[in-house]
Amino acid sequence: MPATLLLLLLLGRTGTTSEPALMPFPEIRLANGPSRCQGRVEILYNGSWGTVCDDDWDIVDANVVCRQLGCGHAITLPAAMTFGQGSGPIFLDNVDCKGREAALSECWSHGWGIHNCYHYEDVAVVCNELSPTHASEGPTSRTLTSSVQDGESDGSIRLVSGTDTCQGRVEIFYRGNWGTVCDDDWGLSDASVVCKQVGCGQALDYKSNAYFGYGTGRILLDNVNCDGSEPFLSACYSLGWGIHNCGHHEDAGVICTGLDRSTITSFTTSVALDYEETLTATATVTDGRDQPSQATEVVTTALLTVEQESGGVRLANGNGSCRGRVEVRHRGTWGTVCDDDWDFPDAQVVCRQLGCGAALAATVLGSFGYGSGPILLDNVGCGGGEARLADCFHLGWGQHNCGHHEDAGVICRGADDSGDHFQEATATTTTSAPTRPKDGSLRLVNGSHRCEGRVEIFYLSQWGTVCDDAWDLRDAKVVCRQLGCGHAVGAWGEARYGQGTGYIFLDNLKCKGHEPSLLRCSHIRWDVHNCDHSEDAGAACGIL
Repeated sequence: MPATLLLLLLLGRTGTTSEPALMPFPEIRLANGPSRCQGRVEILYNGSWGTVCDDDWDIVDANVVCRQLGCGHAITLPAAMTFGQGSGPIFLDNVDCKGREAALSECWSHGWGIHNCYHYEDVAVVCNELSPTHASEGPTSRTLTSSVQDGESDGSIRLVSGTDTCQGRVEIFYRGNWGTVCDDDWGLSDASVVCKQVGCGQALDYKSNAYFGYGTGRILLDNVNCDGSEPFLSACYSLGWGIHNCGHHEDAGVICTGLDRSTITSFTTSVALDYEETLTATATVTDGRDQPSQATEVVTTALLTVEQESGGVRLANGNGSCRGRVEVRHRGTWGTVCDDDWDFPDAQVVCRQLGCGAALAATVLGSFGYGSGPILLDNVGCGGGEARLADCFHLGWGQHNCGHHEDAGVICRGADDSGDHFQEATATTTTSAPTRPKDGSLRLVNGSHRCEGRVEIFYLSQWGTVCDDAWDLRDAKVVCRQLGCGHAVGAWGEARYGQGTGYIFLDNLKCKGHEPSLLRCSHIRWDVHNCDHSEDAGAACGIL
């Protein structure tokens, strides 16, 4: 009897080791392919095999499948129906893996059996059929080196196209070439590792959507996920060298505090310029004394010499002196302003600086014709009260990722507007005539209540939609807050609330969740998207 019992126990243990059905995650298989590591993706749920819909399916999701099967990493996403149509239930739709999940069932989706698909949309993957290696999980210890004296080594970092050496587009060195980092999952902990590695102190902010311009060459890292303690960016989790589903419009960037903050002294100098303007310039030098040193005075003089030739504004190609393409002067040269983030408060500042009364509109996409020469300002962010456009936030003189088809413009009321303005204000308060929405205003359409529906944004005097690429709950959170609704409970894609019409204004939105309006979130250029209205984004908020 004891011998028989022992034999049963051994058999039971062997069965437990080799039986996939006893795994902690739902079993997965690749069907109808030439090997177990390529084919149509099928997943076991409630005793039945079913398929996965291709909505939002990408290489990150495929990598999770390959890793779960012990098949290395995904090397391609086959075209629809390469391995035939499945049958039975469609179990998962809009799968959105981050890359670190142990199983496909751990990734976000709409839920088991919830979909709007047909079997001709069944996903398939082709894996490299190798067991997982360090290359697919992250770099080996041999890559964890910083720059060497005579050249660069794998994992070295540089910051490019920033206003100083401690901010810019993140570029990483690998096998003899510099490449960029994709902004998928990019966050402050990743930025802090970069800043620490390049000796630039702490991270102030992380940037997405090619904030510091488009890089070139290979995209070397994607879905980077640091915990903040790593000595080098290459020590953080990623999909592996060169594995990504990105374009250079998603190049990641950072802004660091800078070198040796303990020795930095800031002071402000104001001087009166011609044309009755006051220039304020702040200079920063590494000097521990309370009073400006001789070096400080030299820096100040240089700044003021430059700035005396900078900051002038004119309007070109309009049919009057108070409307047209915005042009600014810097170092004796006139140039244009890019329309990224260009909005009404920016126009207010321009109109006031020119003595043209109140702003009526902020125009984009070269409405007053394409300029020539340099593009001098980009991502201008005025509060509306600044005395000059040059006083507003911007990326820095000459820093941009634009073309002249994005030249910004304004329409101002005109110099003598005080009486008309008063009459219009009076009329507005005494009649019920509908008012024109402000640029950036939002509405939710086709939902069951005002806090649910397709996201539409008002811009260029019309309503348009938002593409669902990268759309998630953080974006919906900003929408809900801007509309005065409750917490975000859903961020939907694939035109869940019907297809809109007109312009698709925003794509690849990457909000952090705390922005006051959707316009303040990172996004790619206004006129750039790869979407149609079948990808219109939607949001569902609670009702307060």
